[in-house]
Amino acid sequence: MSNAVAGKVDQARIAEAVNGLRPYMVETLAGFVQCRSLPGQEMSAAEFLEAALADLGLASERIALRTEELKNLPLYSPACCPDGGRYNVLARHEPRSAGGRAVLFNGHLDVVPTGPHELWDPEPFSGEVREGWLYGRGAGDMKAGIICALAAFKALRELGVQPAGAVGFNGVLEEENTGNGTLATVSALQSAIAAAKLSAFDAVVIPEPTNERMMSAQLGVYWMYVDVVGRPAHAANMTTGVNPVEIGLRIVDAMKKVEHEWNMPENRHPAYREHAHPINFNLGQIHAGDWNSSVPSVCTLGMRIACYPDMSIEAAKELVEKRIRAVEDGLTESDVRIDIRYEGFHAPGCEYDLDVPAMQLLADAHRRVAGEAPQPTAMTATTDGRHFRLMMDVPVTCYGPKVQNVHGFNECVSIDSMVRVATSLTLFMHDWCGVEPLQTSA
Repeated sequence: MSNAVAGKVDQARIAEAVNGLRPYMVETLAGFVQCRSLPGQEMSAAEFLEAALADLGLASERIALRTEELKNLPLYSPACCPDGGRYNVLARHEPRSAGGRAVLFNGHLDVVPTGPHELWDPEPFSGEVREGWLYGRGAGDMKAGIICALAAFKALRELGVQPAGAVGFNGVLEEENTGNGTLATVSALQSAIAAAKLSAFDAVVIPEPTNERMMSAQLGVYWMYVDVVGRPAHAANMTTGVNPVEIGLRIVDAMKKVEHEWNMPENRHPAYREHAHPINFNLGQIHAGDWNSSVPSVCTLGMRIACYPDMSIEAAKELVEKRIRAVEDGLTESDVRIDIRYEGFHAPGCEYDLDVPAMQLLADAHRRVAGEAPQPTAMTATTDGRHFRLMMDVPVTCYGPKVQNVHGFNECVSIDSMVRVATSLTLFMHDWCGVEPLQTSA
């Protein structure tokens, strides 16, 4: 214990402690995955996280999702689910005496839908382990990362020390469709800091599944719905009708042309010059018709649109809508209507500074564990990192384990990678926050 009392634990002991927590990580993640925390149904995962934090001696507070209090904030996204009493889980370790630097680990509890369960092997909420990989929806995205952060904190405690700076753990709602969960926590933190009830965090780490890389940028993303109202008719007289599906497909073609233009090398943002196809317009949903022998009356397209960090969401919406209206203007039928509405992501892109001390220290921790520096990665998706970068201007990045099939069938995470990431996070916490002897009860 002499090293711990002196305020420092060597890397070998940290690595040994984290490796000894492999069974804890597997068992806890399996239980976490078994919480079917689909959008709007995250409370089983919130309760699970509260219990896991309590096991580490950390009391949690609940930050309720209240859309009415968020909808006028700059990074608010139009809600997809009713508030329904849902809440984030925020716990904060406080050292005995102030002095160490603080860090917040932010992770989302929600997972995306699975698709047909029969197309999974193993079952999507099994948490089963096969050949070093733990399977299940949300295993990689991103419940494994949350467990890595918990294991890092637990490892220090098992070594007889605790962080000498504040350490927060924030489990949030709705990262997969709005980001309003993290928005609720950031808003609450800003209010508490302004009222001098709480000190600010000095760094934020989001253990998203980055394949052990560090995020340097992320795209802007918004969700768009296009409702095409046609003219229904009996199929025997289909030429008297106007099929909105056919018009919808023309709109999809127009969107693909915009996508192609934005992906051209000369149009790419500098952070994405090395990406072959950074901009993706995804047709995620299409709904139309209710009878095989009728020309449909309405076709609805649900699309995810991406844009570069230097383009505002409003500018992207304006450019895309202009192309959709061009399709509408080219129609000969005067009674066809195209309506555009927005629900879900309204998430601007941003870049991250990996040269600040906190991020350099995290990169050095990874290098010491993996034997090489982590590669920076400009992500072609959005993350909750934007809230901390744009609203709090605090050093932040995403850094997490290796995964396969995120948002697909048979999603899984590498257990070996989880151990490496947890070891890196332990070293980072040790060096960034400092450590003090663990307080024991008399």
